[in-house]
Amino acid sequence: MRKKPWLLAGLVLTGVAAWMIWNQQTDAEAHEIFEDHKLVVGTTGDYKPFTYWNEERNRYQGFDIDVIQAFAKAANLDVTFVKTTWPTLSEDTKSGKFDIAVGGITKKVEREVIGDFTSSYFSFQKAPLVKKKDVERLNSLAAINNPAVKIGVNPGGTNEAFVKKHFPKADVTVFENNLDIPKAVKSGQVDVMVTDDIEALHYATELDLAVPKLTEAWEPAEMAYLMKPDQKQLGDVFRVWIESAEGQEQVQKLKKKWNIVSTRETVGAKGAGAYE
Repeated sequence: MRKKPWLLAGLVLTGVAAWMIWNQQTDAEAHEIFEDHKLVVGTTGDYKPFTYWNEERNRYQGFDIDVIQAFAKAANLDVTFVKTTWPTLSEDTKSGKFDIAVGGITKKVEREVIGDFTSSYFSFQKAPLVKKKDVERLNSLAAINNPAVKIGVNPGGTNEAFVKKHFPKADVTVFENNLDIPKAVKSGQVDVMVTDDIEALHYATELDLAVPKLTEAWEPAEMAYLMKPDQKQLGDVFRVWIESAEGQEQVQKLKKKWNIVSTRETVGAKGAGAYE
């Protein structure tokens, strides 16, 4: 069994807990990520405030992009971002197109089967994004499950699955680019965007829309990063960092930077002007 003192030293220097987690691992289990100092990260680039492609700056931005870069800096890793999509996320993870995927990814059994999740970092629930004039009209599952209601949704993820399950009577339009749906709500092309409440609240503020106070709970869930199979080393190092004082400080700073809030944490809050 071979220790990795250089990795431990690098983590100590950045304030991460000095826990020698590799003492128990064999050479066969060790992963080349920490040998090559390279981390390949998959992201959809279409899910504000977690990940989006900034065309003007020609790079990915968002809360999860910043978090993974902060982690990589602490672990002395160079990051390369590669494009994935919600319909291909599972297959891309399984095939090893990247080491880890980030960007508002919901934990679910189907994804756990093909890869490994890091520890959860957010709790949330699904929520509707609507125009302010519709907050009283579109605030329940029953109200939205109506042929007269137009819903916009992105393909291949948990949003589409939720819509198919709960709104079979509604008029559903699938948008290939998730970034186009909030604009469609704003313009009136659709009445509702169904998504994670964190994204909904972000767009409510950005586009002067609203997230209704729901009459019932909408499927709570958790977010995490999805690693390709057999990445115990990467998962353990990430957990050490995210649970450390340094990691927690970075996360809190970035939550403020990206105005991350959830209805599960702040129901009725008016801070961002998003709830109606």
